[in-house]
Amino acid sequence: MSADPASMDRHSFSVAAVPVHAAKRRTAVLAGGLAALALTLLFFDTARSMVAVWSRSATFNHGFLVVPIALWLAWRRRDELAGVPVRPFWPALFLVAGAGFAWLLGRLAAAAVVEHFALVLMIQAALLTVYGVRFARVLALPLLFLFFAVPFGEAFVPKLIDWTADFTVFALKASGIPVYREGNYFMIPSGQWSVVEACSGIRYLIASLMVGVLFAHLMYASRRRQILFVVASVLVPIVANWLRAYFIVLIGHLSGNELAVGVDHLIYGWVFFGIVMLLLFWAGAQFRDAPRSAPAGDGIDRPVPSTERSATLAAAAAAIVVAAFWIPVAAALGPEQDTQARR
Repeated sequence: MSADPASMDRHSFSVAAVPVHAAKRRTAVLAGGLAALALTLLFFDTARSMVAVWSRSATFNHGFLVVPIALWLAWRRRDELAGVPVRPFWPALFLVAGAGFAWLLGRLAAAAVVEHFALVLMIQAALLTVYGVRFARVLALPLLFLFFAVPFGEAFVPKLIDWTADFTVFALKASGIPVYREGNYFMIPSGQWSVVEACSGIRYLIASLMVGVLFAHLMYASRRRQILFVVASVLVPIVANWLRAYFIVLIGHLSGNELAVGVDHLIYGWVFFGIVMLLLFWAGAQFRDAPRSAPAGDGIDRPVPSTERSATLAAAAAAIVVAAFWIPVAAALGPEQDTQARR
């Protein structure tokens, strides 16, 4: 019994394609991972200052969860990624260079938040360089989600304090309680109150926004519904914080300052906020739609030239070199400063 040579060639071609294709995937994952790790180590002072803020500020404790969640979001797209080619996108090196320049400006201006944003952008741009536009488009949400790692938002605290004080005074007057206000301090017949940083609601707002983005992605396929829910996850905690402040003052006033002062002040606040957020997500779940099924690969493993695998590694190396260029420039232009002291 003889075998068809052409059939044997096709069979051997298919069998050989599998390990080559799998090897390129492993090379791409390794190259991207090494690029991200290398940039984190090169800019270790900046990364360390971010982690320090996560540790010491309850407002930014969520930062420890950002990278694991981003990796999990990327893992959920693995079937779709299986059908997307990995082709380095060399123009993204300009984005790496731009992010590096922004980091330099942040370092020279002693603006830690600029350094933090620049480091995250450098990592995103490096991954875009390694994987290419189509691959990065599939990973758009995990990559953008990394911005939540930046401890940002304290600049809004003064405005949030003003809004909270405005609403609290307005609501107290509408309730028939006379109020005398000076700045963010106000007096009512039962005592004196003030709206301080802890009452600004920034902690609620940041946590709600991050969870809201994740919830919208998991619950909705419609882009319109996703955007609407994210907007709601910003507006609802702001209004909820206004109501929380008003009710705390009202309860304290009606109880002769026996309730809603001291520790129970915080307890009532978190309980109220928790109830409001549960209602928000419960209402959002009522409008969930079936998520779009991610298109999987065609099941055919095609051989990939080794030159493409080399290009992937070269793209990772180029991104690292372009980013690293700014470190000696920063050292030459200004003395090294302690990152935590700059914040």
